[in-house]
Amino acid sequence: MEREPRRPAGDQPPGASTEGGPPELTRRTFVKGAAAVGLAAGAGAVGATNLAAGKQLPGQRLSDGVIFPDPTLCIGCLTCEVRCSAVHKQVGLSAVPRIRIYNDPSVEVHPEIQRNYPDRGSFVQEPCLQCPTAECVHVCPVNAFRIEGRTGARYIDEDVCVSCGRCAEACPFPVTLEERATNGLKLHQETRITYDPEADTFAKCDMCYWRAEGPACVESCPVNIRIRQGIIKSDVMCLDAPKADQQTWQRLTFFQTFPGSPAPRQT
Repeated sequence: MEREPRRPAGDQPPGASTEGGPPELTRRTFVKGAAAVGLAAGAGAVGATNLAAGKQLPGQRLSDGVIFPDPTLCIGCLTCEVRCSAVHKQVGLSAVPRIRIYNDPSVEVHPEIQRNYPDRGSFVQEPCLQCPTAECVHVCPVNAFRIEGRTGARYIDEDVCVSCGRCAEACPFPVTLEERATNGLKLHQETRITYDPEADTFAKCDMCYWRAEGPACVESCPVNIRIRQGIIKSDVMCLDAPKADQQTWQRLTFFQTFPGSPAPRQT
């Protein structure tokens, strides 16, 4: 299944919200006239409360899937980051990796990884969690942040994005300090939504929703491949894409939330 390189500005995908800035508002006019806005992300961001207006957010359809990592199986090879960048660049989108890998000495490496890849180190993968009630979707002033009609994936229309940063500020899930990023890139990323200065847009995991094969990171992970081949003995994948239901999301937040995070830690 092929996807058009980019959605034209103003093109409304099925199931997307119609709220947001006026269609005639261009990036240049908005940036010139917009005032700087700072939104404090809090527990309400994932609790269906609009932080800016203090109102209940309307319900959103769940994403069909979410990237579910197992840090104990990660070998820090960065294949997921490289493939993520490549498949998005191929369709004309920002090439920043939408999943980040960080060195994490606190992770206890799976015995099978230690056996097959001795002393590789320990790592943690940090993708977008495809929140059931995504505050990032609601804070965008120009309707660039959307819910894809077929899959429910939360994604950014880069042709509409005005790079105001509200979505990144509203995201309640921080990332590990970039000094520990395995790829060494300094993207000044603080949450699961990343600014790309070259493309002048924000970007996040969109589950590669246009790919018939599914998310490129899950497909390409060498540990996943060796698990499927039976070389690595594991009942779970290093990177998986299960259905993004409430139970899955709660399991994700348990180990993807850090002390002091605005997102409530699930127990």
